[in-house]
Amino acid sequence: MNLGKQSLVFALVLSTAACSSFNYSSDTSLTVRSTQQLPAVLSESSGLLCEADGIVSLNDSGNNPELFWVNYDGAVSNTVSIPVTNKDWEALAADNRYMYVADVGNNHGKRDSVQIYKVLKSDPQQVSTIEVSYRGNNPTRNTSYAHDYDAEAMVVAKDRLLLFSKSWKTKVAHVYEVNTQQKSQTLVPISHIEGLPGVITGADFDSTEDRFVVVGYLSDPFGNFDTFMAHVSSTFEVIEVWPLEGFKQVEGVCISPSGNYYFSQEAIDEQPATLTEANVTLVGV
Repeated sequence: MNLGKQSLVFALVLSTAACSSFNYSSDTSLTVRSTQQLPAVLSESSGLLCEADGIVSLNDSGNNPELFWVNYDGAVSNTVSIPVTNKDWEALAADNRYMYVADVGNNHGKRDSVQIYKVLKSDPQQVSTIEVSYRGNNPTRNTSYAHDYDAEAMVVAKDRLLLFSKSWKTKVAHVYEVNTQQKSQTLVPISHIEGLPGVITGADFDSTEDRFVVVGYLSDPFGNFDTFMAHVSSTFEVIEVWPLEGFKQVEGVCISPSGNYYFSQEAIDEQPATLTEANVTLVGV
């Protein structure tokens, strides 16, 4: 979601950012190894999916319905259009057979339902739609940037497709499980994540360590971002949090087969979109 498109309502409902006072992890250190500029065709990069030979990404907010294969150095190697609409793509996940494209952006809260596109890996032109609504969502009562029925993070974990809410109002992320075999469904939270210093905008699952890595931010009406990365347990408890100093609108994260973290930042304030590699180490090691 490009926050440069926000209306005045955003300024009225978000007054301050408080990440600067958050108690970040002191036992481990998040080290940025490199940052690469992404090409202009990925200026609104939102979701990331790490694979053995590179990263798959997408643009959000009404861009073309395209998936981009990106080398780990940030260069686009392939682009594939799929036969659906990009109303507000926000996240990307995959299992052994399918990729899942989440058209779930809903910052103004006006969508009755959202879509998750199930894309066959062996033939991306074969796409089916999962229609999703949230229990309790009433678009006529939602206020832009001040409700909990938005989402930007989706991940496959232990053979389950999970969607994390972008909870503008409560800052408590709702965790939903999506039935990938059911074409239409109303989602009810199976759990929640509290204790993060902002909203979640991207997620992946580390099956080796049995934990999630998430990114997100808290922003104010003046274009300031306090951006973070966190580990969350497989039972949805916050383990540790690090600030992403110098970054703003971080929207996607994925874990490479080698265990390194990659996160993307949308183009903002005349800065180009970027892809950053990072890893976590024990302090003093």
